[in-house]
Amino acid sequence: MIRSASLLLCFLFMGSSLADANAQQCCHCGKHGQECHLVKKTIMVPTVITETRVKSCVVEKEVEREETYTVFKQVPVKKQYKKECCYLADEVKTKTITQTQCHRVQNPVSRTMAVKVPVEECYEGTRLQRVCDECGREVCVETPCMCKKTTLEKDFRSDCVSVEDVVFEKTTKQIDYCVKTPKKHTELCSEEITYTLEPVQKTRKVVVCVPEIVKQTYDVRVTKMLPKTIYCCEACCTHHHH
Repeated sequence: MIRSASLLLCFLFMGSSLADANAQQCCHCGKHGQECHLVKKTIMVPTVITETRVKSCVVEKEVEREETYTVFKQVPVKKQYKKECCYLADEVKTKTITQTQCHRVQNPVSRTMAVKVPVEECYEGTRLQRVCDECGREVCVETPCMCKKTTLEKDFRSDCVSVEDVVFEKTTKQIDYCVKTPKKHTELCSEEITYTLEPVQKTRKVVVCVPEIVKQTYDVRVTKMLPKTIYCCEACCTHHHH
């Protein structure tokens, strides 16, 4: 019974397929299914479809942040212009003068000197004397005699003499005198106030645009190869197959 039911379903499916095939026509020559046998084929056909895709976009987002900035303020600076003047002032100074004078003086000096003193000495000696001998000839004969001899001997003698000498005498004295001394003094000519710029750091709240990457969807039309069921007669199938 089950087998007969399966066969029945199979016949019904075949019958519906044959009915569909008879209702179709050949995509090449245009013949209907009643005129010829059509073959069912699946081919890939380029088809334009719409796809939803995701892309990364950079968008600007407002964010509040703290900003540090520099401002300049005016600061007064006072300047003075001065000049130096020179003048001669009277000044009393004291100077010490030293004078030197020389004098001749007689200084008694006792001195001891070594001198040579003559001294006589007597001694017995001989001398040659000419006499005549018996024959009447002169001959020299030594005869004794007393002789004197004077020699110089060293002796020390003291005496007092006056020696002339030069004496230097120094005298000092102070004198006062007046001189012109250069002096300086400073006098104010003018005053001036100028302004300088001094940097000052300050902080404030600002809103800035910060780039941020977000995902966005968009539709795009693309062409894709999609399967399509067509019917073709046997003659066209053989022709296009070859």
